[in-house]
Amino acid sequence: MDFAGVTSSPTNQSEVSFNGHVLNFNFGLSINIQNPNVLGIDLSQINATAYYPDYSSTSGKLTLGGGYLDHYYVEPHSDKNMTFPFAIQYDPFSSSHTTILNILIEKCGLTGGEAQDLTVDYTITLAAKVLFVTVHPTIASSASFKCPLTQVL
Repeated sequence: MDFAGVTSSPTNQSEVSFNGHVLNFNFGLSINIQNPNVLGIDLSQINATAYYPDYSSTSGKLTLGGGYLDHYYVEPHSDKNMTFPFAIQYDPFSSSHTTILNILIEKCGLTGGEAQDLTVDYTITLAAKVLFVTVHPTIASSASFKCPLTQVL
């Protein structure tokens, strides 16, 4: 699995939506999946959480957003892209989200400066089943991508 970029949301949600008092910036993460094996893989309960590195906080990170996909089947001998639904969330009543919004505004060039790529850390948990064997791996890594807010605003 390789991160291949940011694209439109695969769901019918608008690019910007409200959930109570939380503002969601909805988009899709394009992920390239290669399966050279003779057996297919059932992926389920795919849950991703993204964090922005913040070395001033006690945990060293701020939760940026997340996404969930119930099921995805990876065919044998395949090499294709899937789109994973994802949302950056902003809660105006959270001090950490105010920090994130300020970072996004600056990094996306919305204050008149040059737009920069965003680098986020992420954790993905899922269930992967081949034949009768199911494993529950956790994948943790980082990704850099062009700011999606330039497409939204």
